[in-house]
Amino acid sequence: MKSIFFKRYKYIILLGRSFLLILVLFLCISFSACTFVSNIKSFFTDKFSVEDEMDEVVEIVNTFFNLLADKDYEEAYEYISSKDKTRKNLEGFKDEFKDVTDIVSININWVEVKNNVALVGIDLTDFYDGEEKLFKDIEVSLIKEEDESWKIVFWN
Repeated sequence: MKSIFFKRYKYIILLGRSFLLILVLFLCISFSACTFVSNIKSFFTDKFSVEDEMDEVVEIVNTFFNLLADKDYEEAYEYISSKDKTRKNLEGFKDEFKDVTDIVSININWVEVKNNVALVGIDLTDFYDGEEKLFKDIEVSLIKEEDESWKIVFWN
């Protein structure tokens, strides 16, 4: 009797087990796929937001040094971090550039952004004693302020 029962329902039991296995696999894949998709999404959004942050930091450094080259110290002072502004006022900032030569150009070599701190590597060309001199691998630090704007850390 047992053998007749198993012969008759052998295919039904096999079909039931197959269905159960497929159901378990489907649930595992769907739950892990949600995590996988969210991980992929966060990877790309983080990647693009870091690229945007890098572009913003490069723009700030370029603007700051162009203002210094034009000797527009009042406007350049606005790009200094609030902590640095508490250390020295605008007149103290201007005094830093009394004996500085003329900035000819800057070349940005690399940018690194981590959380709310950015580091930019530049080569600075200035004019001194009738000739241009190149200062290589100068690191410019920036910090993200509470208002989400990037500011240059001028005095360490």
